[in-house]
Amino acid sequence: MSRRASVATAEILVDPTVSRAKFERELVEYRKLETEHQRRGWWILKAEFPEVFTVFAAPQLRPSPVVFGALLDFTNYDLWPPSVQVVDPFTREPYSGHNLPVPFLRRVPQAAVMSEEQPNDGRIPVQQLMQFHQPDQVPFLCLPGVREYHQHPAHTGDLWLLHRNRGEGTLFFILDKLYTYGVAPLGYNLGYRITDVPE
Repeated sequence: MSRRASVATAEILVDPTVSRAKFERELVEYRKLETEHQRRGWWILKAEFPEVFTVFAAPQLRPSPVVFGALLDFTNYDLWPPSVQVVDPFTREPYSGHNLPVPFLRRVPQAAVMSEEQPNDGRIPVQQLMQFHQPDQVPFLCLPGVREYHQHPAHTGDLWLLHRNRGEGTLFFILDKLYTYGVAPLGYNLGYRITDVPE
């Protein structure tokens, strides 16, 4: 099933007028700092209820690459959190787990990993925020405030309604997390190789 088909067949549980008003409020909040967001490399290319399509670039690099796109679906917002897919910025096709353009890594807090059975070998423990069970599956952003996170069987005890009024699941929250873990850590590691030596 395509992304568009899944949006079209989603059960409507919230009056679309209410969801649209909340969607518009999210866009107004984003636009208040839009110039700053653009400096960080976040470009909303299309925002038409219920979807927002954003492209992320890495302005800290020269030349500055376009890294990935994100498609957010605000259907039934905010009874449901937004759905998030990392997509090809040119085709809007979702990436599968094996072809994500960046790893989306987050440091695991030391307190969460320290135990007597786990000696500290000096490595920094990390967690992949884009989760998938098979490499050909479309991964989901494993954070509270994202629909796929709250629908996943491993998170059934972490209800969205417990997070709804804490800022998680807002447009800014999600775009900021995608930037923080997908773009901000990027740097070039260039090496030069001579491919041809002129006479």
